[in-house]
Amino acid sequence: MNECGRCSVKIGEEPALLANGKVWHVTHLLCDLCECRINDGERCVPQNGIILCSECHIKTTRPICKGCGEFIKNNLCEALNSTWHPTCFQCSVCQKPLEVFFHQLPNKMCVHSDCYWDLQLRMVVCKDLPK
Repeated sequence: MNECGRCSVKIGEEPALLANGKVWHVTHLLCDLCECRINDGERCVPQNGIILCSECHIKTTRPICKGCGEFIKNNLCEALNSTWHPTCFQCSVCQKPLEVFFHQLPNKMCVHSDCYWDLQLRMVVCKDLPK
């Protein structure tokens, strides 16, 4: 009954870990993807019969940010048919994070309403300047 989930050798009085409904020798609880050792107290995620370390779990289940190319671990923003870190989806003019309401310029750049109207005003002023 107390056989290691990896090597099937009986675990006696030695330290062991419990994960995914099985008992493991301390050195035998490994991530099934990257084979790193999962230590006592570390989070491991049983998924479809395999055990993943927290990093592999993130890599296999979380989207990639369109802005920086990194995995999105916590909060995300969905806009323009992509996923973003909230801090990566930012105004092309002032570089502050964009909120729910923003404008997309013809060149596909996204801007805050204030920045959009400032750009519009500049275009009107420049258009009326004598040549």
